[in-house]
Formats: sequence, structure tokens, C-alpha cells
Amino acid sequence: MSLVQFLAHIPNDILKRLGDLSVDARSENCRREINDLLQQTVLIGGKRLRPLLTFLMGNFFGLNLDDCELPARAIEQVHAASLSHDDVVDNASTRRGKPSINVVASNKKAVLAGDYLLANVIVDLASLQRPDIVSEMAQVIRDLAEGEWLQLDAAQNRAYTRESLREIALKKTGSVMSWCGVAPALIKNAPKPLVEYARLFGIKLGLAFQLMDDVLDFQGPGLKDQLLDLENGQVNSVLFEWLDLHPELFARYKSGESIQDLWQEKQFNSSLNQSLSTALVAVRTEAGKYLDEAKNILNLMNIELGKHNPTENQNSFKALEFIVDYLGQRSF
Repeated sequence: MSLVQFLAHIPNDILKRLGDLSVDARSENCRREINDLLQQTVLIGGKRLRPLLTFLMGNFFGLNLDDCELPARAIEQVHAASLSHDDVVDNASTRRGKPSINVVASNKKAVLAGDYLLANVIVDLASLQRPDIVSEMAQVIRDLAEGEWLQLDAAQNRAYTRESLREIALKKTGSVMSWCGVAPALIKNAPKPLVEYARLFGIKLGLAFQLMDDVLDFQGPGLKDQLLDLENGQVNSVLFEWLDLHPELFARYKSGESIQDLWQEKQFNSSLNQSLSTALVAVRTEAGKYLDEAKNILNLMNIELGKHNPTENQNSFKALEFIVDYLGQRSF
């Protein structure tokens, strides 16, 4: 399915709001150079899935789209800030096919630009005068930092486990997706059980998204986007399952051999190729489990909300349901 076909399932008013959404750091005090750098790098392109989910969840909870704009912009800015910091940590050279922020500017300016975005988000959210919402975002930012630390530690110590990879995914992706559900629920002043359902929905969706992202690293439609984790020397969930099927390879990796060199042996060994297929199936299956759980939670929320407004917001419910189904077979 193409991106155009995907967007055809999203309500038009939300698509328009998504297209009009500005993710600039809106501040009279923001140096133009900072905004220009961000717009050239981490804020360029992207599918804006996180703002889209925020708008859909807001509509699902009965908010008007104006009330969703600030939290939608905030999560995209936080995501961009994390990309800015990741590019420095990973010593990246490109981002979405273009020079990364640390190459366009410098490591120091990339870090400062990311820090500025995070501070700008907190200032914007504070204007809502809702400490609970600011606290939620602070937790997301803390989780992102912890997730990056755990990932760096695992790579340096070659100490990957299935559990550590899931914790990294929970911190780096699940926490961000959870905001997309929790923020609208809190703004709506939804009952606490519904707020927790919204949080859990985002977490499950985020875990599935990360696992499917790992699959796409090996089965994506474009060669330019494939094997990026491998090239960076990172073991993602697919590579872990592949190594786990070959204890001798895993032992060599832990003893210091590069994952890239071990991967090269695959072209000379058919069993290593076959086990990659097994690893991909295992990761897809786990992603499917999280998506099933997300869909069940979405249905529970729909039942609870339907008790008060039986026919309201069904378009956003169907769009959210479609996104859950789509992530199981995503190709972009």
C-alpha cells in the first residue's frame, strides 16, 4: 500500500490540520539560525505519524482539533530533538537521505538545537497550566534519554538480550506513542481508567512500530533505507533473533568480531540465509501480538466512550483501527 492509499483512510479535516501544522520553535526569542538549521535537517520531511495519532486520539475523545494542535506539535518537536541528539551519539552522516544535523552544523550545535526544542516544548505546554500534562511530557523526555543510554550501553558492552531490546523500544518508541493517547485523554479530563487505556494503547502501538521498523530494515522497499542498523553496528530485534539461532556466531560477536563481518558470511552459507527468514517471522509475529493487544484496548475504549456518545467519533475510531491493522503489513 502506498502512502497516498494510506492517507485516504484518514478523515479529511485531520489531514488538512496535519498539513497545516507548523513544527517551528515558535518563540520571538528563538534565533533564526536555530530554526533554519532544524528546518534543514530533523524537521524536514517525515510522515508525521505521531501528530496524526494525536489528532485522531483527540477526535476520538471528543476534542476539537484546535485543542489537539499544541500536543501534536509538541510530540513532533520532541521526536525531532531526539533525532538531533541521536545523530550526534551515532556519529551519523545522513538523515532521510540528506546530510544529518551534526554534518550540516556541528555536534555542539546539533545538541544545543535539540536541547532548545525540548525546552520550547516544556514552555509551550506550561501555557496550558496543566501540571499533569507537563509531567507526562517530562516522563517521555526522560524515557528517551534512558532508552538512548541503554542502547549505547548494550552496543558498547555487546550485552544485548531480548528483554533489553524490548526495554529500549519501550523507552524510545513506546513512550513517545503513549503521549499521543495520554495527552488528548488528559486534556479531555477523561476518567483515569480511560487515560490508562490510552497510555497502554500507545505503548503497544509503539512496540509494534519499532519491531516492524526492524523488519523493514531488512525487507524495506528501497535499498537506501535498508540495513541502517547493521551499518551502524547496532543489533536490532531481527539481528538478535538471527544471532540467537547461531550461538557460535553470537559468541564470536560477544568476543569482539563486528556484526558487519559476521553478516558477510551469510552470502556463503545457505543456513544463515534461511535463519534470517526465521528471525523475520519471529519478529513479525511478536509485533502482531502487540498490535492485537492494541486493537483490543482500542475496542475497550470505544465501548466506554460509546456509553456516552454512541455514534460520535466513529470516523476517528475506524482510522485508528486501520492504522493498527496497517502497521502489521507496513511497507513505508
